[in-house]
Amino acid sequence: MHFLDRSTVDEPGCLADWSYPDMNWDDFTEDGAACKRLLRLALQRLQSQQIIDDQADDEIEYLLGLRCAYCEGQIYHGGHIEHFRRKNQKHFPHLTFDWNNLFLACGSKDHCGHYKDRPKAPAYNPDELIKPDEHNPDDFLYFHSSGEVRVRHRPGMTDADHGRATETIRVFNLNCKSLKGARRKALKQYLDSSNGILEDLMVFEPQDQRDFIAHEIEATKHDPYWTTIRHFFEKLPA
Repeated sequence: MHFLDRSTVDEPGCLADWSYPDMNWDDFTEDGAACKRLLRLALQRLQSQQIIDDQADDEIEYLLGLRCAYCEGQIYHGGHIEHFRRKNQKHFPHLTFDWNNLFLACGSKDHCGHYKDRPKAPAYNPDELIKPDEHNPDDFLYFHSSGEVRVRHRPGMTDADHGRATETIRVFNLNCKSLKGARRKALKQYLDSSNGILEDLMVFEPQDQRDFIAHEIEATKHDPYWTTIRHFFEKLPA
């Protein structure tokens, strides 16, 4: 999970034509295909940090850098449009078409958006979660090289901050077995002793170390699970 700057992407103008309670998400799916397409493309711009033309295929099988807003796994075929605050009648139906309530998620049933709002899921308060366009996840979470997501301990961290981190990990199931394995795999080329990358790095001059680390962080910025890679390098002595 990393910060998403929503101010860099314009809200699709057509969303203004859709509002609750006169319309619901089923209406949007059935009758609002053109607007839903523009919405998905706008969210792809937000989450891939790339310029995407409005005429592009919004359900393209693979788009470089398009990752889930929560787990950073690669999104395929356009992604699942996820409501951060649930749109059903018992929760936040008035936010059904609210641009600021929408992200793209990976669609997994074992973690992230579908897991969060699965039937009979334990209750949660969305105001107590990390919302990646409002909070910088780096202030709350540390992605360890073991694949585990941990609460970050930093000066000035409050009990509320600690609770937000813990609850986010729980509600999105960010420490499920598959995600921990995927994060470890993302680091494999660096942790594998057979290629000697870390051993070579440790004998570099300090400036060369810093240059190498900066290069790797930049070169992998569109990769799945980038935050795990970035935190790994940021933790290395330089």
